[in-house]
Amino acid sequence: MITQNSKSSTSQSMTSNPINKVKQLRYKQIWELQNGEVDKSQFVCQLCCDKEIVVSKAGDKFTAEDCKCRQEKEIKAKKEQEQKKYEQNIKSAEIREEFKAKTFKDFKWLEGKKEAKLAAMDYVENFDFYKERGIGLTFIGKCGRGKTLLSHIIGQEAINKGYTVINTVAKEFYEDIKATYNNPSKNTEDLVSSAKLVDLLIIDNLNAERFGSDEIDKLFIIINHRIENKKPTIINSTGDLDYLNKKLAPDHVSRLIGKNGEPIKVGGIDMRVKQGELITDLRNKNIAKLKRKLSDAK
Repeated sequence: MITQNSKSSTSQSMTSNPINKVKQLRYKQIWELQNGEVDKSQFVCQLCCDKEIVVSKAGDKFTAEDCKCRQEKEIKAKKEQEQKKYEQNIKSAEIREEFKAKTFKDFKWLEGKKEAKLAAMDYVENFDFYKERGIGLTFIGKCGRGKTLLSHIIGQEAINKGYTVINTVAKEFYEDIKATYNNPSKNTEDLVSSAKLVDLLIIDNLNAERFGSDEIDKLFIIINHRIENKKPTIINSTGDLDYLNKKLAPDHVSRLIGKNGEPIKVGGIDMRVKQGELITDLRNKNIAKLKRKLSDAK
């Protein structure tokens, strides 16, 4: 039983403890900062003034608890570690260099592409809502229309929000799987597990004519697992809905539509051809300048 005298001596022992004195002094300084007249706009977190703890005062005693920004940093750090792990497991999982730093501003409001861009922008704006329900997107359209660019922009936006993302080309992903079969340093299950567990999986170029039945089955084992566990998946394919119904098992297509909604067509001009025209025009202008320079030098 603790008597009044023993309680008093315990309290005195705590206040006389040099370490506790230093802690109390530090807490007091932080409390004065957090409750003073200082301009808090200079801090990233205005609640704790970037101290990662929030200090309270009761009488002459100060106590502290972790600020929510510290918890957010820990969650972000964990997600970054997971992202690196997934990218290490799947060599094709990273955002491709040509798409890094791309935003919706880089996807022009061109005829045949507006609906797809609006759908992508909505998906990013309401990603938490769609992710919670495991809802993804399916983009269809001919080569060069911008399906890959749109899905990579979505992936980068999701990473910026603190989620993990895998961007992979379907054929390359299957090659990654095959590469693990006879390689003792690689684990097939790690690779498949990464694709199953990542917050957002983006599969580019899901074109059935390039795949055997074994490849299709393995991909859809992963997709079905994600559907059943409310994990969103974005699918890109050059085939339309009729094509997908003919080339893939009807159950695969119906499950995709049931979770992603009707495929969204990305039409309009071929952006690769357009880019090629711009490069050709630039080259011709530079050649014309070079000709004038050579002519003037004669």
